[in-house]
Amino acid sequence: MPTEVELKLSATPAAWRAVRQHRALTEANAGRARSTVVISRYYDTPSRELHGHGIALRLRRRGTRWLQTVKGAGDAAGGMHRRAEYEWPLSRATLEPARLAETPWAELFAKVSGRLSAVFTTEVKRTERALKFDDGTRATLSFDQGAVRAGRKRLPLCEIEIELVDGDVRRLFDLALALCADIPLTLAHASKADQGYALATAQPPRPVRAGKVALASDVAASQALAAIATDCLGQMAGNAEAMRAGRDGEFLHQLRVGVRRMRSLLKLASGMHDAAAIAAIDRDLVALSRVLGPARDWDVFAGTLAAIAPHLADDERRGFNRLRLRAARRRRFHRAATQAEAGSHRFTCLLLALGRLRTGLELAAPDLSATALADDALARSERRLRKRGKGLRQADAAARHRARVAAKRLRYAAEFFAPLFRHAGASGYVDAIASLQRTLGHLNDMAAASRLTDELLAPVRDDPELARAAGIVGGWTAASSARELERLPKSWRQFAKAKPFWH
Repeated sequence: MPTEVELKLSATPAAWRAVRQHRALTEANAGRARSTVVISRYYDTPSRELHGHGIALRLRRRGTRWLQTVKGAGDAAGGMHRRAEYEWPLSRATLEPARLAETPWAELFAKVSGRLSAVFTTEVKRTERALKFDDGTRATLSFDQGAVRAGRKRLPLCEIEIELVDGDVRRLFDLALALCADIPLTLAHASKADQGYALATAQPPRPVRAGKVALASDVAASQALAAIATDCLGQMAGNAEAMRAGRDGEFLHQLRVGVRRMRSLLKLASGMHDAAAIAAIDRDLVALSRVLGPARDWDVFAGTLAAIAPHLADDERRGFNRLRLRAARRRRFHRAATQAEAGSHRFTCLLLALGRLRTGLELAAPDLSATALADDALARSERRLRKRGKGLRQADAAARHRARVAAKRLRYAAEFFAPLFRHAGASGYVDAIASLQRTLGHLNDMAAASRLTDELLAPVRDDPELARAAGIVGGWTAASSARELERLPKSWRQFAKAKPFWH
């Protein structure tokens, strides 16, 4: 199946001027830049059936030439977009249905025949130049500036695409990393088609959650980890993009989950890839977590205060509202920090480094089987959790937190590898870990609420209103913790009885 492989970056005209002069680009330059106007019309049914199947159908005018293109569902991770692509030159600007029958989606196109119409249009000035790297890898770099239009709605486009012609795809990451280290660029997670559909349907973005990655039972470990890394990267990049635009706290939460999943995956990959590169990436992920963690803590704390508010007496509200205002200011401060970090060159370079690592795993020679890796990793993670779970009810908050971290790591590994053991009761095992993790998570949230309350009160210890409000929060969290501690033995017993599915 013909496949389009390209790395996409969001840019500005000023950034493009800097890119053109960057040494990394001039060293790979293999020809003069050429510019042309490219107009593309995307077609679908009124109910968007093609989009629902991940298919994009377009007519494109490039100079005086017309092309009909069909792209299939693919993946986007670390800025790299890969999709099946079929393309035919046309003599006129009308769809040729006969061509659609030549694709793997002939049945779908036959079903929608006669119901296709233009949904949106993109029009850009494209500046292209050919690239050739030292190892012989060839690529094409394009700068597109223009807009996507759907009816009266318009969205500006300003993107750089580096498309692989032939050779080693990692050279594209090397070039992008060199550019992003010096120039303010971000990854373009959404394709032009995705942006057009979002504009046409006016649907707000949804948080990107962990997906279920299909794995064949005989897949090599490196190939399995590459597939899982693709999903983790998609979760990180998709949620960061929405978070930069100021979306709600669920995007922050899912970004943190994506970071934790990726760190768990890096531990699994450490024995089969460049250990120094993995260690450097993990340090960057830890630094990112130190920005995201406090923001998430203040989000959860705001939810706790909102839950308490309806139960207050009239004479308690003034001090409590003052406490909430102080908490809201801290929350805004940390939210702004996360938005800035998600738009920083550090974050862009981190995603590119992860994308290059993912590609390296894909290209690695098959060695260890994924089932062998899963057997070892899951057994070790389970032993760690069972060790840390002893005496949980009487343990202090720090010990319960360590058990919670162990539960998360086991859960992520179980979710990663469950598809390798389709008929072994993996879902029940994962559910048992998830139940234990939720209980430990609630206890951790209450411990964090106490810590954040103390932080708010530290500068104003002599304020009786705020002290009273802090006492209310303390009473609420103590009662909530007591209820969760009552549930903890049952959650632990459910996990202890769960049969490991990988044996």
